[in-house]
Amino acid sequence: MFGIYLTGPFGQSQALYQARNEEKRGRGTKEAVSQQMIKDTQEVLAFQQAAHLDFVIDPSFSLYYLFQPFAEQVEGVRVGPQENWFNNNVFYWRPQIHGPLRMQTGFTEKYLHLGHFPHTISLAVLPSPYTLLMLSDAQGYADTGAAITNLAELLAAEAQHLVTKGIRRIQYDEPAIVVKQSLGSLREEDLSLLRRAMDICGHISGASTCLHTYFGDAGPLLPYLSALPVDGIGVDGTETSLNDILKQTYKNKEIALGLVDARNTSLENPEELVEKVRKVAEKTHPKKVWLTPNTGTEYRGFTHAAQKVAILGEAKRILEMEVREHE
Repeated sequence: MFGIYLTGPFGQSQALYQARNEEKRGRGTKEAVSQQMIKDTQEVLAFQQAAHLDFVIDPSFSLYYLFQPFAEQVEGVRVGPQENWFNNNVFYWRPQIHGPLRMQTGFTEKYLHLGHFPHTISLAVLPSPYTLLMLSDAQGYADTGAAITNLAELLAAEAQHLVTKGIRRIQYDEPAIVVKQSLGSLREEDLSLLRRAMDICGHISGASTCLHTYFGDAGPLLPYLSALPVDGIGVDGTETSLNDILKQTYKNKEIALGLVDARNTSLENPEELVEKVRKVAEKTHPKKVWLTPNTGTEYRGFTHAAQKVAILGEAKRILEMEVREHE
């Protein structure tokens, strides 16, 4: 009924930051960076295991932005200009798509440590086709419908490929749709494009899927999102009010509550988180409730991210203790 997991890249350690700076200045080596990255990855995987997270995610220390594997590895795509990643002080490089793209898989593996460590990585993050299209420059398609169909087919094939590597949950990151909604610029066409994409990649054999929204208020879109053909939806609990979440019924749908604020250094009270999770479970009747960060924990550094993992672990311990007491 309840579970916990991380939803994106982990905060970088000071040691890795220094190793990278030294390498950039010619005073360090790529090997030193690689060794520190492996050390930190092992530590983060151990954090997750110790906190009893239901899915283990790669901390993605070799990944600089969500679209990087797609932009760098997919034939027919090149890396474009640098742009701000929504309202954060981080950046991404806008993919330049020259489609239609032929089907190809394996482009995310270079950035993940699949099978390299004893703690099996079981959750992978891919961009939602809609956010990918909205934040790219696409040429060669008859229209946006043809473009998103092609991207969704490519991402569905990649997700299915990741299942063969041990992945049990596919998370599609979807900030663009809720940011547009928050800004008042969302159109019916946007919703139709997202629906078309999820019709194609929302079901992946051998894995559960979640469309994870963040950076915007999902409240007005919850009836629409909960009807999409995915196993679960993720909601940024720092942008979407709990009251809006409680207005819906999520029968046969999982809901991931992003109540742990990955972009804020303040530390949540696990007992208060448990109370909110319990309330959502009781009032909205979801198939399962997940407690998660609202987004990746990379914004505030390694120590802060580790503290957020500990909070998740304590919340799960409290929830499990309550279940045992009522048995």
